[in-house]
Amino acid sequence: MLRKPRLLHDPLILATLFIMLLSIAYIVYSFWPQAAKSQNVNILEDYVKAVQYLNKSSTALEKRLAGSKFVAMDFSLDNAFDVRSRIQWYLLNISLAYGSEDTFFVGVAKNYLNIAEAATNSTVAYYTINGSIDTLREALQLLALCRVDEALEKFSGIVSNVSRALPHIAKAVSILRKIDENLVAENHVPIINSSLKRLEKVFDSIYNTYKLMEIAKEYRDYIEALCSKKPVNNTAALGNLLNNVDAVKASGPLSPDIANAKNSLKSLIHTYLGNQQGMQQKDKVGGGAGYAPPESDD
Repeated sequence: MLRKPRLLHDPLILATLFIMLLSIAYIVYSFWPQAAKSQNVNILEDYVKAVQYLNKSSTALEKRLAGSKFVAMDFSLDNAFDVRSRIQWYLLNISLAYGSEDTFFVGVAKNYLNIAEAATNSTVAYYTINGSIDTLREALQLLALCRVDEALEKFSGIVSNVSRALPHIAKAVSILRKIDENLVAENHVPIINSSLKRLEKVFDSIYNTYKLMEIAKEYRDYIEALCSKKPVNNTAALGNLLNNVDAVKASGPLSPDIANAKNSLKSLIHTYLGNQQGMQQKDKVGGGAGYAPPESDD
């Protein structure tokens, strides 16, 4: 009768072998590429959500700047951050699983992570500036009406929100410009492109409004003098003011309000400089102060 090997009767050896087998199985499971693919159903949902959040946040920004009082956002900032985090975690795992960053699935994940990043920045910008947009528009309208002090006071109350929102919009625009359309779903491409165009317009509108209000702040005394029809003893400063105002672009959703304020300032400057030029020409023709025409011989 054959005897079984004594090693198989040793509990310590059996336990050691069992642990080794479990360890090998765990390592194989952890690094097997198919393990990352098992997350595809969830990650595809997150890819879709990233595009949706980008579309909704950029649309909300544009509509609010265009004058819509209430724009529904059916997701929170936390939702946007969560989607970005899950895609980031998936990208890390799939990169380890395939052992390369040059595979198709890794490239897709990278692009959708960028979309999620842009969506997060767009959403942050919306929640940062949403409550200040009506005041921003009101400041432009007050400036156009020559109510300079009121306009600057309104703007000073929201300038911090404007300053915080602008970099987030700029970052979203920069990221979206680098998206590889060959590595995203075909039906997502037009949504991404339209979102990019909206964010570009939104940035231009807010930036040029900020620029115009800063000009008004710098040349406050001169503008107030022009509005009050008081003399300005520095035509060079008025020339600089005119050039600076002229450089402001009336673009994007706020373009009507920007154009109105800009044209009002330009009109004030042109009128004043025109009157000054007319007076100078009149003085030359009249011979200057104290000049009297010769008496007639008749």
